[in-house]
Amino acid sequence: MGELKQHTLDTNVFRHETNPTGASDLRRSAKLFWEQVLREMENGKEVLLIPQEVVRELEVLSFTLADKEKGKIADLLELCEEVLPDRFSPEIEHQIRIMSAYVRAHFKSDIGRDKMEYGGISDTRILYTAYDEDSILITANTKDFLLHPLLFSHGEERLYDLKENKYVTIPKESYRKIHSDSGFRGLIKEFFKLALKS
Repeated sequence: MGELKQHTLDTNVFRHETNPTGASDLRRSAKLFWEQVLREMENGKEVLLIPQEVVRELEVLSFTLADKEKGKIADLLELCEEVLPDRFSPEIEHQIRIMSAYVRAHFKSDIGRDKMEYGGISDTRILYTAYDEDSILITANTKDFLLHPLLFSHGEERLYDLKENKYVTIPKESYRKIHSDSGFRGLIKEFFKLALKS
C-alpha cells in the first residue's frame, strides 16, 4: 500500500471544476485532478485538506455564483477536512511575503520574474497552512506559491500545477543557489523560528 498523501487545495481548484463558463482547458484539468484524487481517496491513499482561508474565500464568492455551482462546491467541500494552523501571526504572514519578494527580486533569472509573485495575504495564509500541514499544495496559480517548495528539501513534490496536471520542479542548481544565499538563509531561519513559536 502506498504512502498516504495530504493535499491542501487552493480556491481555484474548486472554481475550475464547477464553473460552467470557465476556460475549457482549465475545466478539463480540474476534472482530471478530481477524478484521480477521488480514486485515491477510495483506496485510502488520499486526504484532502482545505485551509480555513479557502473556505472563507468560497463563502464570499458564493454571493455571485449560481445555485448549481454553489451546490457542486458544497459537495466537494464535504470531501475535505478544514484546517487552520495552530501557530499563525501577522509576523509569519509578513515573513512569507518578504521571502517571496526576496527570491523574486534576486533570483529572477533562475526562477523567472514572470513566473513568481509575492501573493496577497490570502495566498500567504493558504501557503502557510500547506506548510504547517506538511502537505502538497494544489493550485492553478503556481506563480503565487513558488516559495512553498523552497521551504522543504529539494526534490520533494510539494507544489502541484492544476493547469498542467504535474508537479512544479525547481531546478537543483537554482535551489542550491537560493539556499546558499546569505540573505535568503537569514530570512528562512527567521521564518522557521517564527513557525516554531507556540
